[in-house]
This record gives sequence, structure tokens and C-alpha cells, in this order.
Amino acid sequence: MTTRKTAVPPPARLTFAQIRERISRPRRIVALTLDAGAAAQVDALEELCARLRTADADPEQLAAATGALREAEHAAEASRAEVVLESVSHRTYQELRAQHPATREQIDEAKRLGAPEPAFDADTFSASLVFAQLIEPRPETREEFDRFWAELSDGQLRRLWDGALAVQLTT
Repeated sequence: MTTRKTAVPPPARLTFAQIRERISRPRRIVALTLDAGAAAQVDALEELCARLRTADADPEQLAAATGALREAEHAAEASRAEVVLESVSHRTYQELRAQHPATREQIDEAKRLGAPEPAFDADTFSASLVFAQLIEPRPETREEFDRFWAELSDGQLRRLWDGALAVQLTT
């Protein structure tokens, strides 16, 4: 028995303008726990609960630690905010990198450690990239964003920076 193959029509040819219209950039939602104290408490209590489980601790002690962990998780969750980052064009990314070259100190430190020369000054480039990518909520001014950036903890900054690089370098 032979099966008849149905010819699949070739995809419609698109004009270059139609292709450009279809381009969309990746987006990423980054969750920030704004109450850094609550986040640190969750980490500490998770560690305590893990130690108590492996040490055959008193069940009441483990129950108390687990209850405290649940409360800390609720506090951390209540302080959570989400921001939406959208990658910028390759040209914009390259322009931002060029505006934030690595410092002489960063280059010298990389050489001393036998590491590759940094492509940019991570201290200044990170804020500029996140600001360029931030679409929701969008700060009204760069100054408002800079005040926000200055108030964040290292962990919060790291989450935003990691999110910015991830969304920029994915397809």
C-alpha cells in the first residue's frame, strides 16, 4: 500500500519589512524581595531546619523552627515585587558597553589574577543596562532609578544584574 504524500505548501515569502515587523525582544520577570531582612531570615531558618532534621533534634524544636520559617516566608513574600526587563537591541547594548569601559584598576586586577580583561565597568554598566531594559514599572526619570538602585542590597542588585544579562544574551 502506498501512501500519498500531501504536498506542504512552502511558507509565504516575506518582505524584509514584514520580517522586521515580526521581531520581538525577549522579556524576563525578575522577582525582588524588598525586605532584605526577611529574605536573610528565611535563609537562616532554612539552614537551621536542615541542621535540625539531620541532627535528629527534638521534634518540638524542629516544629518551632519550621513555624518560624513559614512566618518569615510570608513576610518575605509580602515584600516581593516584580520588574519586567526587555532586552535592548544589539546596537544599544554595544553603545552602552562603550559608554562604560573597564577602569584601569579593573584591567590591572584582571591581569593580576590571570583573568581576561573586563569588557566593561560592571559597577556603572550594570545600572545603565538595567535602566535601559526596565519596562515595568518604568521610573519617571533616571534620577528616580538611580535612587532606587542606590537603596538596594548587594543581593537585590545581583538579581537584577543577573536578570539583565540573561534576558540580553538569550534569543
